[in-house]
Amino acid sequence: MLFFTHCFGFVLDLVHFRYQHCKAKTAFSAAIQLVCVVRPTRSLTHLATRSTLSLHQRTTANGEDVSERRLLSCPCPGASCGWEGPLKAILPHLAISHRSVATLRGESVVFLAAGIHLPGAAGWVTVQSCLGHHFVLVLEKQERRDGRQRFLLFVLLLGTSRQAEGFSYRLVLNRNRRRLTWEATPRGLTEGPVTTSTDSLIFDTVIAQLFADNGSLAINVTISTC
Repeated sequence: MLFFTHCFGFVLDLVHFRYQHCKAKTAFSAAIQLVCVVRPTRSLTHLATRSTLSLHQRTTANGEDVSERRLLSCPCPGASCGWEGPLKAILPHLAISHRSVATLRGESVVFLAAGIHLPGAAGWVTVQSCLGHHFVLVLEKQERRDGRQRFLLFVLLLGTSRQAEGFSYRLVLNRNRRRLTWEATPRGLTEGPVTTSTDSLIFDTVIAQLFADNGSLAINVTISTC
């Protein structure tokens, strides 16, 4: 009887250990999905230099949005990618032609942009999948004519402006007891390129260095419904 009790206790301990191991493994895997390290890609020209002739949104007489059928440019910063295609083809295009663009799942993720201290214009892009939609997180470093640099940080919805109105996003930079928060409505990809300060969080290299850790900028991104 004593031997049976010891064996039963050992089995219970083993089951508990396996359960805790699987639980920890699942939590670790989930955490990995919520954090993405993104390497910079060189941006030859500013995103706003692209032609927007194919991006104008139009509606039919009954109010139907037909912009989903129009040709759209690749959402990656710069003009190095000349791809154009319909809205539904953008996600497959990113997966095939921009394999460095990862997809994070969840309403709150950490977008870790590495190498922001490197010289020259560059861009960092990742996709966030949540709430039944896909959002493109973009950090772009631009070189201005006066030699200074600035960063643009914004969120695009792979959808129309009408769909984008149903969401909001929050960007948070947080380090050494400093916090910078930006809240806005994502821009529908069919609206065209981001060109104004009202569409994105803009900051200079001084601010970037305040929140960077060894050349990497951790950006907390939260998407929610309005």
